[in-house]
Amino acid sequence: MKEVIDAIAIATGAALMWLGIRRAWSMRSAVQQAGYCTLLKVLLGLMLFFLMGYLFSIWAILTHHSAWLHSIVAFVFLFGSMFVLLTLWLTQRTTEQILHYSQHLEGLVQERTEHLHQALRQQQQLKRYFEQLFDGMPVACFTYDRDGVIREWNQEAESLYGFTAQEVIGKTIYETFCRPEDVEATRAVIARVFGGEAVRNVEWQDRTKDGETKWVLCSTFPLIDTDGQVVGAISANIDITERKAQEQLIEAQRDELEAQNDQLQQITARLAEANARLERIAHTDGLTGLINHRSFRDRLGREFFYALRREQPLSVVLLDVDHFKQFNDTFGHQAGDEVLRLVANTLRHFEDDLRCAARYGGEEFVVLLPGSDVHESLDFAEQIRQRISEIPCCYRQITVSLGVSTLALHTVNPETLIEEADQALYVSKREGRNRVTHAAHAGIRVDTLPEEEWLSRLQQAVQDPGGLAEQQVFSQLAYDVLQTRRRLISGACSSACGRMPCRLHMWEQAVGERLYGDTDAYHQLHEAHERMHGMIREGVSEPEVLESVCELIIENLQQLRAESDLRHQRAA
Repeated sequence: MKEVIDAIAIATGAALMWLGIRRAWSMRSAVQQAGYCTLLKVLLGLMLFFLMGYLFSIWAILTHHSAWLHSIVAFVFLFGSMFVLLTLWLTQRTTEQILHYSQHLEGLVQERTEHLHQALRQQQQLKRYFEQLFDGMPVACFTYDRDGVIREWNQEAESLYGFTAQEVIGKTIYETFCRPEDVEATRAVIARVFGGEAVRNVEWQDRTKDGETKWVLCSTFPLIDTDGQVVGAISANIDITERKAQEQLIEAQRDELEAQNDQLQQITARLAEANARLERIAHTDGLTGLINHRSFRDRLGREFFYALRREQPLSVVLLDVDHFKQFNDTFGHQAGDEVLRLVANTLRHFEDDLRCAARYGGEEFVVLLPGSDVHESLDFAEQIRQRISEIPCCYRQITVSLGVSTLALHTVNPETLIEEADQALYVSKREGRNRVTHAAHAGIRVDTLPEEEWLSRLQQAVQDPGGLAEQQVFSQLAYDVLQTRRRLISGACSSACGRMPCRLHMWEQAVGERLYGDTDAYHQLHEAHERMHGMIREGVSEPEVLESVCELIIENLQQLRAESDLRHQRAA
């Protein structure tokens, strides 16, 4: 009975083992895809081992060998078979899960593959868009790699350089349009671009297919991939040949203009030098080198007005060479000219920033002494006389007679100051020559301007508005106002002004109302003038009041003079 049970158990185990082997063998493809091929081989080996054990056990039972061994082997192999079958069941379940997961992975792979295909299609579409955009750009563009090999070439590049895309793609920049002398500079730019730098607005000279050289404005930029690596570069080029030609033309014209300007400056400098010489000739006495009579009178007028306005002394020294005619008659005119030059050189030693000497006419000289009063001017004149008398001369001793005058309350204008000095000079001559006479010490006094002469000047001013006569009239009116102020302050105004008609009133009646009656400056001048006469009648001498009234009169006189000059210029 036991043997029957053992045989049945062993036979059952053998059958199950055979079924397990067949099942495992049928799963080899799925297990291989899942990556469990080695495990399957191990299981198959165990199942074959157990199958052989079952067969051995059956043989032992049939040959009646050791019953207890038979039973143990039978039970071991039975439980082993159950273990193997359980392992197969677990393996099958695992394989089913693996297959399910594999199917899921296959679905994900298909989905990702579809997305990848879609991305590739979009990339291709974007590439086509880029190619169309690149090819249709209105600027000559091309791409190149690190070695300068051209990869893409658009239509504008074909138009600019004359090369087709088939002719340049695959060739380097250096062998197509780069000039030999620009190769090193081009390599340096490419190195900068592939270093990640954008190079903008570089002006090059490139060659075209037909050998023509064109100026281009080049900007080149690096092309960077998703990893941040520079994989290429794109260059945009604009033809600026015409612009450069215009710039060169402008540069040539500018050089020409600069050359002409240099010539003009040289001509202007020579003209200025000539004008300066003419100015010196116009203001300088040709024989002595001192300023001439005209320049001296202009300087005297300015210093006279300044002295009156600033309450400063002013003196004039007039001198004449004694017996000058004898020099000419005895020794000739060249000797006379030499004497005049010796006297002029002596006077020049006395000149400084204020004092100036001039040849007044013939053998007469004059020296202007701003800031010098009676005593100072006398001392100065005596020094001149002494110095001239010491001049070494091969003919005979040179002496001069001098007359001096100083600005005083009675002085009417610069002409009367010169007149007083001239009269003092003739006093020196009458008294024996080689001496100095001051007009104040000799009782010489020129304090009037004849009414007829003044009216004549006014008539000339009316006939020649803006001319010299009118300028002299305005100057005289300013002198009168300033002298009246000085007399008011000194208390001598009533005695000095009461003996002569007011020249400003005469000007108003003869000229002012007729020419300037419609101007504000004239009305302000008239009001200030009447106010001054009121102060004369009342004896008012406050300095501040006098100063404001005089300044107002002077200011309006200057404005009327400027308006007269302007009208004269417009009429001319």
